[in-house]
Amino acid sequence: MQKNNKAVLSLLTLLLTACGGGGDPEPVVASDVHTNVTEDTPPVTSSLVSHQCFRDSWVAGTTELCLGTLTYYDYIYDDYGADSGLVSMTPSLLNILNRGGNAGVPVANTPGLLSPAAGDQRYPEGLKNTADLVRLSLAIKQNRLLITAELNTMFNPDDAILGIAIDSDPHSVTGGGHWGRIDVRSDGWDQVFFTDVGDPGTNIMSLNLPVPEGEQWRIQAAIAKADGTVMNVAFRGTDEEASADGAVNQALPASGNFWEDRQASVLAGGDISEFGAAVTVEDLRRRVTRIAEAPTGFQQRVYTSNYSLGEGIAIPGITGRDGGGFFCGQSFNYLGKYQPYGVYVPDGIETAQSSPGLMVVMHGCEANHASQINQPNMQRQFGDELGRILVTPLGRGPYGFYTGISERDVLDVMADIEGVYDIDPDKVFASGYSMGGFGALHMATHYPDRFAGMVGWVAHTGDLMNRPSVQPLVDELLDPALESLLRPVLASILGSIADPQVGTENVIDYLANLQHVPSAYLYAAADELVPIHESLAVAQRLALAEEVDYHFYLHPLAEHLTLLMLDEWGKEAQLSADWRRVTTPNRVSYLFDPRFNYPDLGIVHDKAYWISDLRARNASQALVDLSAAGCGGQKRSFATGTDQGATPLPWAGSYRHVQTETQLAPALTLSGVLTNVASAALDLAPICFEGMAVHYDIDSDGPATLALSDGRIVELVAGKNQGIF
Repeated sequence: MQKNNKAVLSLLTLLLTACGGGGDPEPVVASDVHTNVTEDTPPVTSSLVSHQCFRDSWVAGTTELCLGTLTYYDYIYDDYGADSGLVSMTPSLLNILNRGGNAGVPVANTPGLLSPAAGDQRYPEGLKNTADLVRLSLAIKQNRLLITAELNTMFNPDDAILGIAIDSDPHSVTGGGHWGRIDVRSDGWDQVFFTDVGDPGTNIMSLNLPVPEGEQWRIQAAIAKADGTVMNVAFRGTDEEASADGAVNQALPASGNFWEDRQASVLAGGDISEFGAAVTVEDLRRRVTRIAEAPTGFQQRVYTSNYSLGEGIAIPGITGRDGGGFFCGQSFNYLGKYQPYGVYVPDGIETAQSSPGLMVVMHGCEANHASQINQPNMQRQFGDELGRILVTPLGRGPYGFYTGISERDVLDVMADIEGVYDIDPDKVFASGYSMGGFGALHMATHYPDRFAGMVGWVAHTGDLMNRPSVQPLVDELLDPALESLLRPVLASILGSIADPQVGTENVIDYLANLQHVPSAYLYAAADELVPIHESLAVAQRLALAEEVDYHFYLHPLAEHLTLLMLDEWGKEAQLSADWRRVTTPNRVSYLFDPRFNYPDLGIVHDKAYWISDLRARNASQALVDLSAAGCGGQKRSFATGTDQGATPLPWAGSYRHVQTETQLAPALTLSGVLTNVASAALDLAPICFEGMAVHYDIDSDGPATLALSDGRIVELVAGKNQGIF
């Protein structure tokens, strides 16, 4: 739900003074230039990396040597070429207009309004992303130098040109110059090789070369469009920048959100000398291994998804199940199997005495996977000071709304980072801004047993029409008028955010699922995108939600982007510091709806704590609310009240926090209510019922089956069910 505001637009107007220029390429110097080597050598059509070394997940910018193969793992969706300044000499490359493709900006090269690229080069129609390097490998086999470059997208064999420059002597002052076939230059190289043929079946371009002379080489590589315009440069290191934050950097040249700021700046000057990798020939021949160390700080990680929507980038995006309207309707722009995400890893995390926590920070509409976590106070207050690794999924683009394949991306990012670091499963948190706040609510309410807490900033609630109830008579008069008159008009303009369909739920209805997930909600009274009636509806529902621990903050002087631009998160970070995941509560209350499942993506919301395999009788909302006293458990009492503060702006709040916990005596009883539940499975071990005769007292609105983990089956009928199993 993020959107450029008047202040940012005014800043853009004031900054329209810097110009970039171009010129004719420098002449080729007297070094060996080889293009499309014509020896009778077969192309390499598969990866050179052995299966022992192959990575399907990596820190972008990593270069490592494994069993004699040197491999560079690149950033994904970073192929935007040179930065031309705020206004370039070429009218089609206006840098300030390189964003907003989904909104119809004709010269845009990215879809979102708040996720610009630093580079502003564009592709021919239908060929987006076709010079995006995934990984580049080289190895010596049978006294030949084999080089392969896998691209993210390849529609035709001649979509791109691969250029490789090799400096085979230690003197950078010898050789070098303009590469000739593609429009870059660099120092020191003795030979440069090109190929403009790839295999669209594998997306691999390859070179099969005589082994160059020398004992140590410096390798450089670049991928260009078919016209020779370089879009992507290899060997950039893990410290690439994505500096377009929530403030002035959104508007400055050479500031983007795709980890290609340095690349764009270097390509603007035409000299890529600083990007390269050194390798000793003997290490290649002796199959030496030197695995790259894991860096800390702000970085991009890439994982390989089991799901794709095709190849490349779609602008406008592929409409999702809950799409529609011209503003932030669900769609997916980033289609392929390689998906990047933003990461912040605090220094010292690997040597700390305790395992790190994990905070998923979901970006807003128009933004992307660098947003919010590229800001220093976000990194310090939630990362460094609380010992949490921060991750931001791309979510398949600026408009994914974290359902469908966008939800799959969040789950896969969590699985990927948990596979790399020893994450403490009791310190995993969901958070997000605007549309990302909706995502945080969606994830926490539908997977409550995975999270220790939830933080949402100006979170969309699932329906723009959500409002607080006034009193029964007024509501009876107002609701039909709003539904019949206002909703159709808003839905025709705004699409899904004013008319939820089957793709995203009205998440405000699911707040009671957070009985064991403490949460913080930060809203802006002057919000133009998530109006105050939505935030007040959240406050009212929270006050009515039984046993939900929460803190609600309303900032009267803030609009939608204020909290992001201020980059001050202290009060909510401190509030969340001691939150820990509840693993085996004695009571589970879980609302679910099979209409929001995506079984083809492995997404089925059918589990909470010790209850699983939930099935509804009808395709609509269903509720399981069961209490098991086998282990005793805790009876909680709460303190409620209001408060206020002034950081980072004046705010007024309301809260319900756990005050005391009283130990309950164990009892062999199971009680509760089932609504529209056809069947469920109960794991008896966590609730101390294994091998026990248990008294049950369950009200159900229809027939239901409970499958117990020890093999017993309990059949329930409509009405009150009492007995022993």
